[in-house]
Amino acid sequence: MKTPARAQQRGRSAWLLAAIACALLAAAPGAAPQTHKKPSTTASRAQQEKQQALASAQLALDDKKYSLAATILENFLFDHLGDPEALFQLAYAYSLDGRTADALDTYRQTLEVAPKLVPARVNLGLLFLNSKKPAQAVEELKQALELDPNHYRARFFTAVALEDLGRTDEALEHYRRAALLDPKQVEPRRAALRLLLQKEDLADAEKVLEEWLALEPNQPDLLRLRGDFRLRQEKPEEAVAAYEQYLEAVPDDASLHVLVGQLVREQGQFEEALRHFRAAEQAAAGTDEAAAAGVREQALTLAALERWEEAIPLCRRALERDPDNVELHATLGFALLKSRQYKPAIPALVAALRLEPKRVETLNHLASALYLSENYAGTIQVLDQRGTLAGENTSSLFLRAISYDKLNQCLQAITYYEKFLALNRDTNTDPYFQATSRLRLLKKVCRQKRRR
Repeated sequence: MKTPARAQQRGRSAWLLAAIACALLAAAPGAAPQTHKKPSTTASRAQQEKQQALASAQLALDDKKYSLAATILENFLFDHLGDPEALFQLAYAYSLDGRTADALDTYRQTLEVAPKLVPARVNLGLLFLNSKKPAQAVEELKQALELDPNHYRARFFTAVALEDLGRTDEALEHYRRAALLDPKQVEPRRAALRLLLQKEDLADAEKVLEEWLALEPNQPDLLRLRGDFRLRQEKPEEAVAAYEQYLEAVPDDASLHVLVGQLVREQGQFEEALRHFRAAEQAAAGTDEAAAAGVREQALTLAALERWEEAIPLCRRALERDPDNVELHATLGFALLKSRQYKPAIPALVAALRLEPKRVETLNHLASALYLSENYAGTIQVLDQRGTLAGENTSSLFLRAISYDKLNQCLQAITYYEKFLALNRDTNTDPYFQATSRLRLLKKVCRQKRRR
């Protein structure tokens, strides 16, 4: 749901220019009539000339011959100074022809003779807005709204100009009112939603989103945004449902497959999680971060399922792309340990500890791998490191005892067997029976050595 501010602003600017261009090109009521009746035989000669000029200009505009339309209207106005409809059409033709300064001047002339002509006021405001003069745009558009409070374009572009001036609260109010004026319009809702998200007003933003979804129920980006809302509301199951709808329309969104996979894994749906992680890898085709994430998450999920033989190659593949990932090194080491590949487990666990030396769980696994590889001195060294971080427990005491025992260090072995038995009161475990029997034997051996 988070879009970088600079990219968001670029997107808004491009959309704004397109929206203003469309607004100027659109034929607003009374702005640029599409057709004119043939001159009436009962009309005055002047009226007939006007109708003919406006009709000819309109045909030129329809054919995108804006210069020709302007010439026709200029010739008519030479003999009919101050005709408001012809002035308006001429200003309109100038704006389409890119003659902004002439268009501004001609709209002003139009409003001098017809101050209540709302389309002229609106188009003048749009030209100011397109010329990056939002203050002047607001002035003209607000005058249009005084004449016609229900004018959608005046209301919407007033909001745009206010936003450009940094008056976002006022802009938001105008966007909302514009949406009410024309319930089928998407743009005021898009803009209102963007501002509400910037303000982190999630409650109102969600209302606007649902209104927008009612207009465009299958719009993928909106479905994704709905999922983002549900996630921020800590409703992961509803978030997943919305994301799944989005992925039906956009199945190649690798990063979202990763997110959904993580969410369903947290809900205990491991096979469904694997499906999404594999989809992420396939969609990204191994070319970006999402592909690496797909492989990584597959490895971690398979390890959680204790499917060690499947997890090991995926861990190694993921580490090729992400060699400093401590979780992957630790998972690989543990998977090798559980697969009884004790010596290969050691370098993986050492790599994890090099990245995160105080990782107690990994120290436990490394001590086990060293012991099972018959490196008893190394086992004790790792247990010393672990002890400084987390103290001793029954497992570490027992492992120390049997390591010293294997090294034939009788006194140290006796010490740690006794410490283990002092903490471990469970007489039904194998370590308890082993410690008891070994302690009895070692004490006897030590007594015999002392007698000699």
